[in-house]
Amino acid sequence: MKRIEDIEKLSAEDLRRIGADESIPLPEDLAVRLPRPERAIRRWSIAAAAAVMVGIAGWSLSRPAEPKDTFDDPYLAYAAVEQALMKTSAKVQTAAQKVYETETVIDQLTNWK
Repeated sequence: MKRIEDIEKLSAEDLRRIGADESIPLPEDLAVRLPRPERAIRRWSIAAAAAVMVGIAGWSLSRPAEPKDTFDDPYLAYAAVEQALMKTSAKVQTAAQKVYETETVIDQLTNWK
């Protein structure tokens, strides 16, 4: 049996060659024991969609129905708009990072064969 370090050093071509070698016996219940990448991608997609729906629902329920106040001073109004846009930007960046992480996992699962 090879060590993990030896397996990690193998090239993609070596791994394909070993995978194509039919002289290596496979367990009968291998298909049952290994998760299929398509199912994992489907689960990740459903989980991501559910997270988006929960986020939208939470956001819509937490919004105040009426605006708090209006501003007489344009400088104060500008500062309030800038603060709101900074909060929105931070949340969008967090969401974009989560999407990137999820895409990375999905790409790894898609390319796993």
